[in-house]
Amino acid sequence: MKKVTRILAILLVLAMLVSGLSACGPKGGKGGNSATDLLISYWNSGLEMEWLNKMIEAFEKEYPEYNVTVNSTASSDAASASYGLEDVDTVDLYMVTKKWDTSEMVPLNDILNATAPGDSKPLIEKFNQKYLKTEIDRDGNYYGLTYGGGILSLAYNKQQFADAGITELPLTTKQLTVVCDQLSRKGYTPLAHYEGNGYWNFISELWFAQADGMDYYVDTFYGMVKEDGTVEPSLDVFTKKDGRYDTLKVYEQIITPTNVMPGSNTASHVEVQTMFLQGKAAMMVNGSWLANEMASTGSMENFDMMRMPVISTIVDRLETVKGETDLRNLIKAIDKVTDGEAKEEDYKQADGTYKVGNKTVSAADWAIVDEARNALANNYSGEVMFIPSYSTCIDGAKKFMQFMLSDKGYKIYTETLHMALPMDYSDGSAIDTTGWNTFEKSQFHLMSTAKSFVTEYVSSKHRIFTDGGAISYHFPQAAYIPLFCANNPADRKNADQIWEAMVQSAKDNFEHSWMANIA
Repeated sequence: MKKVTRILAILLVLAMLVSGLSACGPKGGKGGNSATDLLISYWNSGLEMEWLNKMIEAFEKEYPEYNVTVNSTASSDAASASYGLEDVDTVDLYMVTKKWDTSEMVPLNDILNATAPGDSKPLIEKFNQKYLKTEIDRDGNYYGLTYGGGILSLAYNKQQFADAGITELPLTTKQLTVVCDQLSRKGYTPLAHYEGNGYWNFISELWFAQADGMDYYVDTFYGMVKEDGTVEPSLDVFTKKDGRYDTLKVYEQIITPTNVMPGSNTASHVEVQTMFLQGKAAMMVNGSWLANEMASTGSMENFDMMRMPVISTIVDRLETVKGETDLRNLIKAIDKVTDGEAKEEDYKQADGTYKVGNKTVSAADWAIVDEARNALANNYSGEVMFIPSYSTCIDGAKKFMQFMLSDKGYKIYTETLHMALPMDYSDGSAIDTTGWNTFEKSQFHLMSTAKSFVTEYVSSKHRIFTDGGAISYHFPQAAYIPLFCANNPADRKNADQIWEAMVQSAKDNFEHSWMANIA
């Protein structure tokens, strides 16, 4: 059976190489299979080709001994289908969705620890350290580094917010519910998403981490680390009513048939984004790439990206902040510090507590809310570059990665895409945002001030997730978001019904499926 599967996979790869991929590159290229011909397989997921063509042109000028060819496709599965098929694969550098099987990847530790020509410090010191933490594999190595993706949060229509009399962006999920009501009363549709879960699955991860804390999210849940430090999967972790349940309760309040744009459950992401930018909905979870992906649709000047509201149930973890009003006041104070309008010392008292309005907030509570408010959902770790260990042009692939992430290459990236990666220039100079539209500037500001990055692509996940088949929202049907706003009442589900189905799914799959797959 394995032999048959491998033959089918090889045939699929050959078919896609013939018909499914478009080859391009400044020099025309010869493809892979030599020490100087570098073949890149690129998942073109909204960033288009201009930036990459410019990068290749600059790289070949810097390193004339290399000839670069790109196979570009809109399908990540097609772009990565040849990985692992050493006897037919000629790709030297993959730029695709993250792959969990690192057995045939080249470790990138040397690239991270080296200083690129023209830079003033090693790459590892340029990257945001919280991002890098999500890329450390269980064996301590780095196998992938981001080339794209971005942050995800609520994009919103500023004009519709103003017309609805909304003068303050929602700071908490309870306030988000109120904002949805305000928009509805003024005749605006509050929310849109695309078929399946839309981009809400990234926000599910964020609110889960906010509700329970990053340590629980990364170590206890995804890492399966027990209190005594041992690592062992536990059914109790999957069935515990934690921040995942709190998140479903938020969805129950906001993702309703009257709040969601008609067609959201069945339309593609491009169709829904087009309607969103045409003013058919006031808010949509989206990412840094929106302006590039929808460049031909029209102006982005009416749109900004907000920090995601903090899940209101976070107060269950707080000792000195219990009410919704006090929570929002604390978030406002933290935002002022984050945005440079105030200093933390302005709120800190001699005994280490904080004074916010007329309330005293403990240092622990400030830290918890600060971490939650400045955590960002992202998929930087979902769009990564990696090198197959059987490549005939490993040195060239490494040089290209290093060049792209050098100050010189990074400038090409930011100036062309009006986006940034979770990294800085080595000399500490600021990224020039001249000419960026308001949406691009707002998402860049959120990224540059983030303190934590929440992603479903955590590289240190236990094998029960990467190999076993378990996921955080292990609902029997992959899409749970559409069930909250199904037009047919018989198809509609509430948070408790979805949670019960998730718990039952965990009980049904834990032993005979998830654990069996990693035995």
